[in-house]
Amino acid sequence: MEKHILQVLSQQQTQLSKEFYRISMIKNLLLLLFVAFLITFCTNSETVVELEPPDPYTHVKGKLKTGKSLYSILLDNNISYQDAYKITKTLNEYFDLRYSHPNDSFHLKIDTLGVVQIIEYYPNTIEKYIVARDTSDNFEVFQEKLVLQREVKLLTKTLKSSLYATLVEGGLDPQLVMKFSDIFQWDIDFFIDPREGDTCSIIYEAFTHNDEILKYGNILAASYKGKLYDLTAYFFDEHNTEGYYSKNGESFQKAFLRSPLNYSYISSYFGMRLHPITKQVWLHSGVDYAAPLGTPVVVSASGTVIHKGWKGGHPTPKGYTGGYGYTVVVRHSNGYKTLYGHLNSYARNLYVGKKVEQGEVIGYVGSTGWSTGPHLHYTIYQHDKPIDPLKLNNVSGPPIPSHYMDKFTKHVEYCDELFKKSTKSFLQSIFG
Repeated sequence: MEKHILQVLSQQQTQLSKEFYRISMIKNLLLLLFVAFLITFCTNSETVVELEPPDPYTHVKGKLKTGKSLYSILLDNNISYQDAYKITKTLNEYFDLRYSHPNDSFHLKIDTLGVVQIIEYYPNTIEKYIVARDTSDNFEVFQEKLVLQREVKLLTKTLKSSLYATLVEGGLDPQLVMKFSDIFQWDIDFFIDPREGDTCSIIYEAFTHNDEILKYGNILAASYKGKLYDLTAYFFDEHNTEGYYSKNGESFQKAFLRSPLNYSYISSYFGMRLHPITKQVWLHSGVDYAAPLGTPVVVSASGTVIHKGWKGGHPTPKGYTGGYGYTVVVRHSNGYKTLYGHLNSYARNLYVGKKVEQGEVIGYVGSTGWSTGPHLHYTIYQHDKPIDPLKLNNVSGPPIPSHYMDKFTKHVEYCDELFKKSTKSFLQSIFG
């Protein structure tokens, strides 16, 4: 009985195996037929390629050049007077085109009929203004502005040549180099004081987009250490206190600049000397700064212009001559006056009675009057008595108010920590 049951089960298993085999063969056959169908369909069907629609615009890209405005650029590209007027008038409501500069970028999109449809204007690297024609043939403006990331960066360099060359070669933007020199302009004469081996350290703000620096912010702190100076200045800006201060809160700004121009060398100092023209010995009442013809001269302290014109000043047996040539004299507070002689020309819109701010250009180096070459004669008077500009007891500006000192001290501590890290990295780069 048991043997019979086993035989029946074996027969059933064999029959099931045959059935599974038959089903498997049918499935494989159907799969082959489906593949053959696909191959036949793909072979007989045409290949369809989707083409991008043609660009409907002619593109004109460029930058403003000196003497060219956006309005004139539009006319140069055959844009009608009416459209050029509408475009600039509409854009001017969002961006004052009086502040356009050479190298501002533009992009015109002109249709097949020669009608401008879209104008993109880039006044800087982070802003874009889009002027688009609407359905009523007028224009509307859209502004796009990049979101920038603020980063604090450090740079430490040892002078091997001039300050400018060293810092620019070290990767610092030229505009930051000028800011750095401005911070110490009351204490350091960067044309004669720097020495090879002096060290500059700068903590500054950079604003980036996709890791690219698009603009620079403030120098947060700056340090100059060398054979003649050991100075560190910290930036602070809180309710009319904007400026640079020492660690104790004393202002770096002084009443008078160290020198009123970027000069080549001092050709004559204050004191008794043999005059190069008259060959007589008399007091040279100022300092002569030799500089190329046309070098800008700035006022060394804020004040009021009290003289503009030809001026004498050199004593002779017959009295005073027109030795100073074209001259500017400025009156300052506390009984001070400054004289700028031998000018070639004056700054535009300079007149007697005008109030001028420290650092404002008032004229240009010349060789007028009694002069043997281009230079600036610079005199400081205190109560009408000439004093040596190089020995002036310069007065500092107001310090940080006491109620801001806690906040300022925290900024100093933050910057000092960064300076320490910068110094450590700098020394490791030298000594390993």
